[in-house]
Amino acid sequence: MIFKIKNDNYKSFDVFKDNVLTPRSYFIPFSSPEEMAKTDIRTERYSSSMVDCLSGEWDFIYYKRESDLPSELDTDTARFDRVVVPSVWQHTGYEKPYYLNSRYPFKPNPPEIPVDCPVGVYHRVFDVDNLDKCYVISFLGVSGGLDVFVNGKYIGYSEGSHNTAEFEITNTLTEGENHLVVVNHKWTNGTYLECQDMFRDNGIFRDVLLYKTDKNSVYDFEAKITFNTDYTYNLDVIPALKLVDECELSATLLDGNELVSARSVNVDSKQIDKITFSSLEVEEWSAEYPKLYTLVVSLSKGGEVIELIRRPIGFKHIKITGNVFTFNNKNIKLLGVNHHDTNPKTGYAMTAEDMERDVRLFKEYNVNCVRTSHYPPDPMFLDLCDEYGIYVVDEADIETHGCETELHRPGACSHNPDWQPRYWDRVYRMFQRDKNHPSITMWSLGNEAHGYKNQDYCYQELKKYTDIPIHYEGVCRTKRWAYDVVSQMYPWFYLVERIARGSGLPKKFYTKPYFMCEYAHAMGLGAGELETYVKAFLNSDNMLGGCIWEFADHEIYNEDGPYKYTYGGDHGENKHDGNFCVDGLFFPDRTPHSGALQMKNCYRPVRCIKHDGNSIELYNYKYFTNADYKLCWSYLVDGKSVQNGEIQLDIEPRKSQGFELDIQRMEGDQAITLRYFDGDFEVACEQVVELADVKNAPVDCTAPPTIDISERRLYVNFDNGCFVFDTATGEAVSYQKNGREYFNTAPFGATTGFGIGVYRAPIDNDMHFKNNWNKLSLETARPFIKKAKAPARAFSIVENKVVISNEYTVKTIAKKKLCDVTVTYEIYSDGSVLVNAKCTDSINIRFAPRFGLTLEMPRAFSNVEYYGMGDGPNVSDYLEHTLLGIYNSTVADMHEQYIKPQASSMRTGVRWARVTDDDGCGLLFTSVDGRVTFSADHYTPQQCAKANHIEELQDCNTTFLGFDSYHLGAGSNACGPVPSKEYKCNNLKGQNVSILVTPVE
Repeated sequence: MIFKIKNDNYKSFDVFKDNVLTPRSYFIPFSSPEEMAKTDIRTERYSSSMVDCLSGEWDFIYYKRESDLPSELDTDTARFDRVVVPSVWQHTGYEKPYYLNSRYPFKPNPPEIPVDCPVGVYHRVFDVDNLDKCYVISFLGVSGGLDVFVNGKYIGYSEGSHNTAEFEITNTLTEGENHLVVVNHKWTNGTYLECQDMFRDNGIFRDVLLYKTDKNSVYDFEAKITFNTDYTYNLDVIPALKLVDECELSATLLDGNELVSARSVNVDSKQIDKITFSSLEVEEWSAEYPKLYTLVVSLSKGGEVIELIRRPIGFKHIKITGNVFTFNNKNIKLLGVNHHDTNPKTGYAMTAEDMERDVRLFKEYNVNCVRTSHYPPDPMFLDLCDEYGIYVVDEADIETHGCETELHRPGACSHNPDWQPRYWDRVYRMFQRDKNHPSITMWSLGNEAHGYKNQDYCYQELKKYTDIPIHYEGVCRTKRWAYDVVSQMYPWFYLVERIARGSGLPKKFYTKPYFMCEYAHAMGLGAGELETYVKAFLNSDNMLGGCIWEFADHEIYNEDGPYKYTYGGDHGENKHDGNFCVDGLFFPDRTPHSGALQMKNCYRPVRCIKHDGNSIELYNYKYFTNADYKLCWSYLVDGKSVQNGEIQLDIEPRKSQGFELDIQRMEGDQAITLRYFDGDFEVACEQVVELADVKNAPVDCTAPPTIDISERRLYVNFDNGCFVFDTATGEAVSYQKNGREYFNTAPFGATTGFGIGVYRAPIDNDMHFKNNWNKLSLETARPFIKKAKAPARAFSIVENKVVISNEYTVKTIAKKKLCDVTVTYEIYSDGSVLVNAKCTDSINIRFAPRFGLTLEMPRAFSNVEYYGMGDGPNVSDYLEHTLLGIYNSTVADMHEQYIKPQASSMRTGVRWARVTDDDGCGLLFTSVDGRVTFSADHYTPQQCAKANHIEELQDCNTTFLGFDSYHLGAGSNACGPVPSKEYKCNNLKGQNVSILVTPVE
């Protein structure tokens, strides 16, 4: 069959859609109640006799250039490949993956695009056995533009990658075999509205549906719900019908299988009425209690059913009073995440199982809100949010970020009235498709489109259709400031605290509810200070909440490549944004980062708000349902559980309840661990901690060690061993007992024995200020003994110990002085060594990474036991996922396997750590002055910093330990705030760390 497939729609600014049907809500029609009863929201599109899902194998030809596309395509002679639809070109071998954040993949000059861009031609044969039906083809998602042809005839054109595009094809069909051709252009004028932070994929990436309806049919309907002051609801079923005969339209409202109400009206082509249910006494839908009713809309003629439609609906009402956002009259908090459609093996193409897995994870990790960044999702995703209970911020497929970052004309599209129809088309399509979902809590006019004029138009138009609040963050940087809520990204902690407090900022911050559509950048280790944000949400009426950036890492899975996962720049991109897409709470396979565990506890529904001795008071932060959890508590003394018990909670919403725990108090560090269970599932955990003063018993030795000095060596001899110094450098070069060497005498780093640690392998949230570290060559820092002082020959015997003290200057490879440090050793006859490092002077090091002692032991010492915060990586502002206790691990398991390696073995609040070999021999490290941040790796920070992928991080045949009195917090600065002042240091002077080292035999 011959198709004339070449036209200029994709590059004609006058055309962004052609013959696209009026947008409507997503639903699946059925021919009988029996057929409908066999399906649910996951299977209905694949099971109805009135819908053919055309997904599956299609013919495909990829053309690298538009100029290669023939004017005519003969489907009988064309040399097609075979591809599966849905899929994307970048995961089926036709193009390499391409990741960008805020730039366009070509030189921008809106609305111009590269004319000779790639294009893909899809071909599918389908059968039609009844030409008396009406046929509509529905594309749920096609990235790029699409020209549609059927049986050699042009049907229409559409842009808007994540919007549904539907076409009437009835008059082009023949009985039997029919040919469908889709010409998919990689780029269109509309690409300027799709400059989103993600891999830029192309192809038919969502299902293609063929609707087969009678000439009398329901084209669309709106289930419009209104709230009455007597706490009842009205439901108006407002249909859009296609009729040639008089028919009966019925609407039935069911609660499970129980009839709530039913209405019928006679309708014809001249009179299309609505069906109204008044004063319904129903249970309300919320994320906590996602109560769904079933609305069945049916069209009949002469008593015979023509068409049945099932739509789960929920009753809710949203109202903004002043600066307070209420949902069902409650001042709810949106504890959210941002969610992209991403699968490491299939790109944008997500199955029903993929979507349900993600929504289930939302619930398991106490997320109650999702922002569909940055486009409408597959409508099935919203069905799942309705069912599971997730508040949805539904976002239009609009972002023009590159106009700012590359053109430096932020309003190039948003302030250009010629683009207005395209903006409204995407907003309107989103609304019409998703209007019946109870989970929709706000509409979003898009993301980072830098302006307000076209957004103003969209806001005014959308308000004609909906009472649901409308959000757009980008307007906060314009004179418009806000629509229905004040929305900002990544505000600094002090700003959030002032907004929550209700004072200290200009009035505009307090006029409307405050919402953070993106906050707490979860890239790599972090995000820091999440708890600061969440407490502000919980404790202030005007704070609506926010959505963490973001849910899952974007990566490309490589089954046979050198790297399991690849990111920007790994595929030959001529411009890219590196690993900035590796920014999720979950790994690509949805294994949780420690950041997901942190979020789970910060978002916990129950909190201990007061404790006094054995009394605790718990508060239920939910608004609609009781906290009916099982509380399992454990009383720990010095990290060991000595008592435990269970309590069944049943706390009313927004109420507290006190409990008395049966605890017999003991001396030492006190900790009460509280774990909340729903059945066998742990909802969250927290801990009440009272730390005792650090008391260090003196080393029980009566006589001091002996001293021997030979050329360049000073030997401190103790029972069955010795501690050896290099007298020229001051380094401790050997530490032996019973023939076992504790030092790596061929260290991978620059120092044998104890060194001074001022550098960490940058975490992703160090992204910006690590540039300062690089300028200082901080990674090359090492101690040099001051020649003016006596080098390591100067020792003294004080009572039962040998004392050796040296002064060092820590310098970089360029001989740049960073700081002065005095290191003192106290060595005892049992082999114990007290090591103290004090910084006496320092230059300013902006966001200094750390200060402490380092030590390399032989790799055989690979087992770790420690008493501190665990059992995952943590730093001072990133602790909520951890508990004080005694933990066992291996050095290899201490670090988190981030796709781009970074420091991640840190454990804060460590009182002691034991590092041993498989025989149980090694060293015990006890913090003398308070508690330290402890880390252990089989590589040095410098080696970690060099690795761009986890596969490049080589085991360095060493065990590298760190004991820090100061360690920089995680912050959120890859995209958000730097760590607050209590978690950072710019000058190391005064830092001091003391570690008692004891052999373990």
